[in-house]
Amino acid sequence: MMNQYKNLIVEMINSKVVVLKVNRPQARNALDTNLIMELSEAVAKVNAMEEIAVVILTGVEKVFIAGVDIKDLIGISVSQAFQIASKMKALRNEIIHSSKLFIAAINGYCLGGGLELALVCDIRIAQTNAKFGLPEINLGIIPGGGGVSLLSEIVGSAMARKMIFTGEIFSAHKAMEVKIISDIFEHVLEEGVLLAQSLSLKSQTAIAAAKRVMNSGVLQGNEVYLEKELYEFSFLFDYPDSVEGMGAFLEKRKPSFKN
Repeated sequence: MMNQYKNLIVEMINSKVVVLKVNRPQARNALDTNLIMELSEAVAKVNAMEEIAVVILTGVEKVFIAGVDIKDLIGISVSQAFQIASKMKALRNEIIHSSKLFIAAINGYCLGGGLELALVCDIRIAQTNAKFGLPEINLGIIPGGGGVSLLSEIVGSAMARKMIFTGEIFSAHKAMEVKIISDIFEHVLEEGVLLAQSLSLKSQTAIAAAKRVMNSGVLQGNEVYLEKELYEFSFLFDYPDSVEGMGAFLEKRKPSFKN
C-alpha cells in the first residue's frame, strides 16, 4: 500500500501484516473529518487485499486517539452531527464486517471516538501508561459512534453506566480489570506485531468464520441500540449544553450547564 495519507502512516510489516498509525500529534491524534475519511479509505483498501490477514491500529507518540476533534463539533447543526456520526459508523462497520483481524495496540490516551474504534477491534492490548474513557458527558453530549452500546456489552450495564455518566478517565489496569483489554505491555506495538505475525499463520478462513459468529451475536442484539445512540448523539447538538460544554473544553474552564 502506498502511504498517500496526510494524517495516517501505513507500514507493511510483511505480506500478511499491516500497521495503520494515526498521525495527528499536533491534535493528540484526534479524529477530524479528513482523518475519518483516510481511515475509512485505508481500511477499505486493506479489506480488498486478499493476502493481508491482520491489521494493527495504533497512534504516533504517546497517544492512541484522543477522541473526535472538538473544533469540528462546536456550533454544528443536528444534521452535521449526524453526518459525522454516520461516517464513524461506516468506519466502524468496515472493521466489524472485515474478514481480517484488527488489533488495537493502544499506546496512550484512548478517549471518546478513539475508544469506540478500539472497541470494534478484535483484540485490544495496551501500553502500561494508556488511559481510557468516554468523557463526552462533560461536553454536554454522549458517545455517538457505538460507545454506549458496545461498552455495555463488554463491561456490563452497571459499570458502563458509571463510566459514561461520570466521564471518568481510567488506567490500563482498570481497563484490563473490566475486560476492555486483554493484555498490558511496556512496548505495546512490538508485542502487537509479534501477535499479528503469529495470528497471520493461522487459517484465515477459520478466523474469518469465528469472527463472523462472534460479531453476529453482538450486532443482532445491538443494532437498534446503535441506531438510537446515533440519533440521540445528533439531536443533542440542538441544545445549548453542547455548545457550552465544548466551548468550556476549548477555553479550558469548567462548563456551566443550564439544563
